Amino acid sequence: MSELKILQKTDTLHEARWWEAEAGGRVHCYLCPRHCHIHSGQSGFCFIRVNQGGKLYSLGYGAPAALQVDPIEKKPLNHFLPGTRVFSMGTAGCNMGCFFCQNWDISKSRQDQVRSQHVAPEDVPLLALQHGCDSIAFTYNEPTIWGEYVIDICKAAKEYGLKTVMVSNGYITYEAFHDIYDHIDAANIDLKAFTEGFYGKITLTHLEPVLETLEWLKKETKVWFEITNLMIPTLNDDPAETRKLAAWVLTHLGADVPLHFTAFHPDFKLQDKPRTPAETLHRARAIALETGIHYVYEGNIFSDGADTSCPGCGELLIRRSWHDVLENRLVRGACPKCALVIPGVWEKSGDAAAGAGDTRRTAGNYGHLNL
Repeated sequence: MSELKILQKTDTLHEARWWEAEAGGRVHCYLCPRHCHIHSGQSGFCFIRVNQGGKLYSLGYGAPAALQVDPIEKKPLNHFLPGTRVFSMGTAGCNMGCFFCQNWDISKSRQDQVRSQHVAPEDVPLLALQHGCDSIAFTYNEPTIWGEYVIDICKAAKEYGLKTVMVSNGYITYEAFHDIYDHIDAANIDLKAFTEGFYGKITLTHLEPVLETLEWLKKETKVWFEITNLMIPTLNDDPAETRKLAAWVLTHLGADVPLHFTAFHPDFKLQDKPRTPAETLHRARAIALETGIHYVYEGNIFSDGADTSCPGCGELLIRRSWHDVLENRLVRGACPKCALVIPGVWEKSGDAAAGAGDTRRTAGNYGHLNL
């Protein structure tokens, strides 16, 4: 352990996937499009994938830095088990460098800079059941960088009929994409802007890999996914950019992929921009609906733009206030007025009751958690 410059909080290091050895003791991590080439004793850009002795290890495995019970609408997912609770978790680190990150306290931290704790993957679904959750979300920081832990949690979750959710920036290579997303039931992908300039200057990454991920989700998986665009005044809120983004979604992904426009608040390194005016979200939503997207939402404000309406007859189907579902009028996933089937995942499946005994045991092991 002496040559590792980053403190690992568990007794053993978990060897990573998606890497290859290079000359001179370096390793090449090909989990995300950064393709970090990492010297021994150093970490990749994400902070939690480290080279020790010519092998790549994941410091995020079994070491969440954030655990919380959320409404599923907070992810945000509006067409996936509305009104249910989701067990949310994240680790330290991230593979993007967003100046506006709203979870910067963990995503911009190294593993030894956060108060993480060991939670075995097989215990995560039991904690979810204990807290009345129907799904588990990998969120807060970028879950791709702890993909090994995600996969093992997903395998355990399926035994109890729990769904799994990725809340992601979409920055992943094709080599790792199916390894992770073949275990996932739903995702929300942050499409942070629709210009390479924004991605390069404000996130320190590139736009094209994110668009590729969205197309892989649509064409190569059965994952239910939605898209979020955080609108930052003067940086990515130009109506022409919004129109191009909506047109791309319509052409490449179809009219039924829900699109969320959400309000920015000053945070981290982007304190000089004002909060997003409600009118900006109203305008963006109107543009996307005019373009032909059927389900367009407004987030981080109180607005009827959070409601779901039938694109066929205009009937109000789900009424929301912030992250709360006030009324759900869907009948077996269809409009009660015109019977149009609304795309999404509306019904729970599986039998989570099988884990009731195990949850009591797990509750004793993790009674200190404040969820």
